[in-house]
Amino acid sequence: MKIRFLSSLILVVAVVCFAQTGLMGGSDGIHQINTRTLGTGQIIAGTGGNITLDPWALSRGGIYYNDGEENHFHHYKLSATGNFFGGIGLTEYVDIGAALNINYDMAYADGYWDAASKIRQGDLALWAKARAPFGDSSVFTLAGQFELYLPIGVRSAGVRPRHAWYIRGNGETHPFTADEVVVGMNAITTVDLSKVNIPVRWNANIGFVYADEGANTVVYGTGLDWDVFSWATPFVEFSGEFRVEDNGMPIDIMEDPMLLTPGLRLHLPWNIELAGGIDLSVRMLRNRYNTEKEMKNTDAYTIGYTDQKGYHKTYGYTPTVTYALTGVLTWKFGFADALAERECPQGLPRVDTLVKVDTLFKVDTVVVTDSIKDADGDGIIDSLDMCPNTEAGVEVDSMGCVKDFDKDGVEDLRDQCPDTEQGATVGRDGCPLDFDQDGVPNYKDMCPNTRPNTGVDSQGCDKDEDKDGVADGRDQCPLTPKNAPVDTTGCPMDTDKDSIPDYLDKCPNSVRGVKVNKDGCPVNKKEDLDKLKTGINFKSGSTILTKPSYGTLDDIVYLMQKFADVNLEIQGHTDNVGDTEYNENLSQGRAQSVVDYMIRKGIKVNRLRAVGYGPHKPIADNKTKKGRAKNRRVELVPFYMDE
Repeated sequence: MKIRFLSSLILVVAVVCFAQTGLMGGSDGIHQINTRTLGTGQIIAGTGGNITLDPWALSRGGIYYNDGEENHFHHYKLSATGNFFGGIGLTEYVDIGAALNINYDMAYADGYWDAASKIRQGDLALWAKARAPFGDSSVFTLAGQFELYLPIGVRSAGVRPRHAWYIRGNGETHPFTADEVVVGMNAITTVDLSKVNIPVRWNANIGFVYADEGANTVVYGTGLDWDVFSWATPFVEFSGEFRVEDNGMPIDIMEDPMLLTPGLRLHLPWNIELAGGIDLSVRMLRNRYNTEKEMKNTDAYTIGYTDQKGYHKTYGYTPTVTYALTGVLTWKFGFADALAERECPQGLPRVDTLVKVDTLFKVDTVVVTDSIKDADGDGIIDSLDMCPNTEAGVEVDSMGCVKDFDKDGVEDLRDQCPDTEQGATVGRDGCPLDFDQDGVPNYKDMCPNTRPNTGVDSQGCDKDEDKDGVADGRDQCPLTPKNAPVDTTGCPMDTDKDSIPDYLDKCPNSVRGVKVNKDGCPVNKKEDLDKLKTGINFKSGSTILTKPSYGTLDDIVYLMQKFADVNLEIQGHTDNVGDTEYNENLSQGRAQSVVDYMIRKGIKVNRLRAVGYGPHKPIADNKTKKGRAKNRRVELVPFYMDE
């Protein structure tokens, strides 16, 4: 239990530390780039968050292929992207900085601990921004930004590529790295109407990213900020990337990242800023969770790569999330600006320190009064008061700020939950937030997006009494035996539709319609594919069928003629002895020999397909002679047009 809690905590902390790709410490919104520079000696550092549970954020329709085998991202799948960033002002007009990208796709994780271990670093971005030397009172300003991306990212398991310039339609696309040095340039403009007493600011940028192997890409963005409060700025942003190079994949602006982001940026004490918003994909207007539309152009937008274990992954390119929560936390600090030199009255010579004044009584009495002034009447003089505007009559601490017993940011006078646990996120009333209203506060809620009025457990997740992965509220078979594979309704899967669930079915690939016994196996051996496949053999090292195989194949042909809706995938497999490419070609050739024979016997070509897996899908240990013999085989897998 402790290990589970610790791994969950690590995953949550890591997710909170994610920031949207491309974010490099701007002072407006989240994705905006403005012309403002830090100032000489000033430093900014921070991180942020971008997270979604949308399975379509990973691959089109939530479908991907692992060595040709179709897989699905059912229900919710965690995907996050981020970076840690920092920058420094070299002069009043020039800044430099860096951002390290980190990523996570919960595509292959098995449990919390495995998930936490699959956080992958991406490429390192170095940048420099120069602002045109316009006057401080100018409404209109310009700047340019240069970016250099170094390919230190991990070539590892993941799905959605994090930038459009990663795309290599004619080669392997890696989800977390461009796998090459990439350079970019941005032109930036800001129109700040606050200089004429209108609290509105508009930023816009457009640039170009050059990639040698990947796709050359135009990047763009704009944002409108409204300084309606001194402590908060609402904003709305539009940002995107557009491939302008056809490198094996059609050019279509709607098939590349394009986000609309409304949000709020908070201006906190000590130069800390916190911004939050929601990323909404403009692309979702085209095919809002319509799988048919989503999968229509999959062939044209298919990309793939080979992972560290040698498995080939292919999937339909999904340029961005459908929806995601996003945020950023920044802190600005650095060297204090020098105080302006003041003139002495009546033309007296300047004095550097109070020591040079003859007597204390000659100091101006107004200065003495200001030094002990207590403007808000809380008993703390202004020079020591960290909160100089507290309301009259409220109890304050030694720093002049309203007392907050549980340190949750809500003063005791307004705190309706004065004993909140440390670290809990609270609302304006000081009580822990519970966004999904399930009775479990956010800081304890491991599933913060459960639907209203559904039963949850102590961790805030949907109850699942039979532990089959389907919440009780949607489970049509709530008493499923432990470890039994189930479908989306929570009922035991029955792949071959023979009324024997897979967990009891000893022959789960029976042809639909054949008569089966209590174990799910065909009564007639000539209708049992598992029996028939053992009779298919080839001459040693050849794709030529042995003559005894003809009778077996004739039985299979008769079976397909009797059940006209069944189609067959003929799979060829080998052991791992010899050259891998030779084994792949041999297995493909053998599978094709079976298909060719059955076509000659009258089976239509569209009812058959041949796939050679070579040595990649063993069912036994290749280190033993018996194991290798089992791996040299032909599999008969039925499929149907209604699937």
